[in-house]
Amino acid sequence: MTERSTPSSGADRSERARGDCGSSTTVHTTYFGGISQFDPSESADVFGVVRYPKDFVERVTDRNIPAVAPPSDLLDAYRTVEDAAETNGEPNPSAVAWNSVDFERRYHEHLEQPEQRAVIDELVDRARERDIWLVCWEKDCRWCHRRLLANAVIAHLGDAEVVHHPDPSTIPVDEELDVEGGSTLTDLEQFATDGGESRD
Repeated sequence: MTERSTPSSGADRSERARGDCGSSTTVHTTYFGGISQFDPSESADVFGVVRYPKDFVERVTDRNIPAVAPPSDLLDAYRTVEDAAETNGEPNPSAVAWNSVDFERRYHEHLEQPEQRAVIDELVDRARERDIWLVCWEKDCRWCHRRLLANAVIAHLGDAEVVHHPDPSTIPVDEELDVEGGSTLTDLEQFATDGGESRD
């Protein structure tokens, strides 16, 4: 099992599609604003993993699974600290919030609950058949639960890797991004309405 980050091209993804030369399982992660840029293959399953989806989410994913989003109390604590860190002029408010609320430990505890374990089992079964994509709001996976969720999925698989889009090492740590990773909500809704491929 490996975890790597790479700005893959569509051709690269096609070569890794299930059935091509016995390729390994790939779990991809991205943010909603990156779906059109990184273009999941038609054979992949694309899952939103957000607790409070906007209307367009169901159009650009195959399904949203709020059960594996962070619990409300963790999200609230994270946002409160992130807002305070931003007000204080911290260079990376997301990192401050992530560490301050002990996000990784609390999210892992959430994933140990019966409902969440059942969802992970389902994701594992899907990943054995085809590539899957886990999609959330944050551009930088370092401060997003989808990175932890992807690792939880591949922990149950043998020959598997995680690929993050975009590669977090290409994102400056002090880059100021809104929750949609630089895209406004209007931009995303316009993408879903005019330019986004429906997953139906």
